Amino acid sequence: MIALLLIGFGMVALIQIPGLVRKQWWRELSFFMVLWFMGLILSVMVSIGITLPPISSIINKSLTGILGL
Repeated sequence: MIALLLIGFGMVALIQIPGLVRKQWWRELSFFMVLWFMGLILSVMVSIGITLPPISSIINKSLTGILGL
């Protein structure tokens, strides 16, 4: 299962990254890489059986901490 994830994420990177580099869109490339890496890590964690909390609770805790609500 992890091999399929790596192949899939690798294919997405091989399709997207050359175009961003060719156009010299460095901000978009860095943002894409951050989101791509986060998605890869979360997908691998789910595939090996780690249960993750709902994303809404993570966002809620982050925003309350940042905004001081």
